[in-house]
Amino acid sequence: MMTDDKQFQSELQGFLSTDPHFLSETSGRLLGVDYGSVRIGLALSDKERQISSPFKIIHKLKELDDIVPAKEITGFVVGLPLQTDGTEGFIAGQVRLFCARLIEKYRLPVLLVDERYTSKYASEAMNGRGVRLKRQKEVLDAEAAARILQKALDAVRK
Repeated sequence: MMTDDKQFQSELQGFLSTDPHFLSETSGRLLGVDYGSVRIGLALSDKERQISSPFKIIHKLKELDDIVPAKEITGFVVGLPLQTDGTEGFIAGQVRLFCARLIEKYRLPVLLVDERYTSKYASEAMNGRGVRLKRQKEVLDAEAAARILQKALDAVRK
């Protein structure tokens, strides 16, 4: 007989993947997530899954309770913060726990995407557009989530 932990891990496998084609089995709008212990940046795809756009910043998972049904979310794309050598560290473990909570709560598929340097590139892009530093701090996580989500959307089309 399986223990509860083993059963839960088994259930996660059907909802969690690092293969971008995993989400091609579903259709509809995706929610990109840049998870942080203080802020969670969110981005939305269009229903055709061509373009991502920064959406908002939240501070607690519970805040998704209204967003997921209102925006008709059919899956999540979550940034996995790998170390520069490609290995997972402590923060990646925290992200995986967050993904388990997403799956347990919403029963929607979750794609993990390498998010190395997304915040850096998002900040550089905002600098190039003349976004002031104070404003960048307010929207950086949502911008990073949009980059994470767009990376996944582009990978599925390849």
